[in-house]
Amino acid sequence: MQVKTIHDFRATVRKLEREVTIGLKENPRTGGLNLVQCHTIINLGLNGETTIGGMAKELGVDKSTLSRTVEGLVNLELLDRYPHPSDRRYTLIKLTKQGEKACKKINSANDQYFQQVFNAIQTTEHENVIKYFNMFVEALLKHSENKIP
Repeated sequence: MQVKTIHDFRATVRKLEREVTIGLKENPRTGGLNLVQCHTIINLGLNGETTIGGMAKELGVDKSTLSRTVEGLVNLELLDRYPHPSDRRYTLIKLTKQGEKACKKINSANDQYFQQVFNAIQTTEHENVIKYFNMFVEALLKHSENKIP
């Protein structure tokens, strides 16, 4: 692939990153939570109680970053944090009732946001957009796992 094509594609990816992040932050239904906070809440909503280390691995962030994120969410009363009952080296986290409500709001806000985005694309192209976007994400994940230069 030509360098110019790669540069143009990278510019498009940067636009995507900005738009998704700004779209999330500016949506009042997310309560002003940042991307990592929203992803933490959504993952806990999907998977239930987990360890901080497990969640950090799932989100692809380091444990110290997630620990700070969890601290903020605990202070907002969206998460509970407590020692693992059989192995106190681990800390478990789960959504509070308020966190469950926040998760529903975040999911609803994202559903509405992406529905509006898809409304700007011809219906006949929706399947292709999803197919090729999934292909791109899978290639990114494969690259990340294999550390392809």
